[in-house]
Amino acid sequence: MTLRILAIKRSEIKQLSRERLLLLGARCAMRVEPWLPPDTETMWSRGLEHVVASAFSESDPADAPTLRRRLSDRGVIACDSMRFVDKTFGECMSYTTQALARAIDATLDFGAPMKKAIIEAAKLSASIAAVLAHAGRVDVPPGVDAVDAACVAMWDAIRADIPVLAGRQADLKNAEDRVRALRDCAPFWVGSAPGWARRPDAVDL
Repeated sequence: MTLRILAIKRSEIKQLSRERLLLLGARCAMRVEPWLPPDTETMWSRGLEHVVASAFSESDPADAPTLRRRLSDRGVIACDSMRFVDKTFGECMSYTTQALARAIDATLDFGAPMKKAIIEAAKLSASIAAVLAHAGRVDVPPGVDAVDAACVAMWDAIRADIPVLAGRQADLKNAEDRVRALRDCAPFWVGSAPGWARRPDAVDL
């Protein structure tokens, strides 16, 4: 099974407005926050705030290129720094920042290009499940394929956000803290969060 087979299709999100698509992209990034590189919290928060504000046309598009470049670069640097310490962990950190960077890209697009960017942001976040499973860090019962189990869990979680966001847009728009409201609007996982979804003890870079 591959990410391409499991990935959401444009037909699945065709009913979502631009606003809801951007909120979906932000949720995909939030779900993989456990693998955020160290000392990236402020930059990450700015990126999320930008995407959420953009959903309601309340952000400065001029900020997007710098935000996405800084996040992308931070992930690449973290990944490179970890290549001889914990390559898997490093790759997860890179995918995390790339997911939010792609969501930021989506704030500058419309129509088909925007949907493509959101789907790619979802794929980048889902790549973490595959990376961890391939590295033997996903515990499954005997006879169960770890990659299939992890990837299905991730894509089920992403798909579960679609109807939630379709029904909560007005609440989010009027929220005092929209990022927090988006984070709290629904669980990030269907059922209990899988054990691999919790970041391991951080390794100093």
